Amino acid sequence: MVYNYYMNKLYSTSEASVYLGLSVSTVKHHVHTVGDLKGQLVGKTLVFSQDELEKFKLIKRPAGRPRKEKV
Repeated sequence: MVYNYYMNKLYSTSEASVYLGLSVSTVKHHVHTVGDLKGQLVGKTLVFSQDELEKFKLIKRPAGRPRKEKV
């Protein structure tokens, strides 16, 4: 199990956006604002494991912009 963890392919933010079919800004939005995509900093580069990207693909997200909550 540990062997598979360390041998997993790592993707940069731009590579992850191509892999997920999203824009780079959308990937960064899910990391910093929404928090449902976790990355690791390697130096100044944010990297993602392939397992993490596969889990993110399985999350069902509603299409479009969420409605504002009435206060």
